[in-house]
Amino acid sequence: MGIETFKINTLYRGIALEGNCRIIPYSTYSITMEKPCKGLSKSAYFRNGFTMENIMGRIKWELGQLYEQHQNILYGYDKYKKLWTEWKQYDSQLQASIEESIALKEEADAETLAFLDFHIGMLKRDGIERFYELMEKYGIKPLSLSPSVLETSIGLIEKEFCNRML
Repeated sequence: MGIETFKINTLYRGIALEGNCRIIPYSTYSITMEKPCKGLSKSAYFRNGFTMENIMGRIKWELGQLYEQHQNILYGYDKYKKLWTEWKQYDSQLQASIEESIALKEEADAETLAFLDFHIGMLKRDGIERFYELMEKYGIKPLSLSPSVLETSIGLIEKEFCNRML
């Protein structure tokens, strides 16, 4: 098994998009946008695999979706910022519980270790479910938005705003 890495360029609604891709043929890929919104990223796994041609089409489509999500966050910044702030507080509490559980693993027997692994997995799942509940609360779509894309977009928007103020 090898990892293929390459750059990709595509047009989305007349906007030139550039990104870096990593693929584990033919089931897993990761794309990170370089232009115009550096740092936005998306990863996906396909259980049944795809052809390289299908993956390339999907990656180009994903770049467009990342750009579109960033634009939605830009235009609806206030409600996205409220979502991010509320989720981040919740996630901080979850991370503390996860760290506490990880610390317990050091002294656990095999049976307890399996139980703690299950607990940690459920805490992570809870965080994602809470994120989607908050998206619904704030009337935000598409439901494919991830916490990492939201965090990166808000950071890019705030950085641009601060640069304009200087």
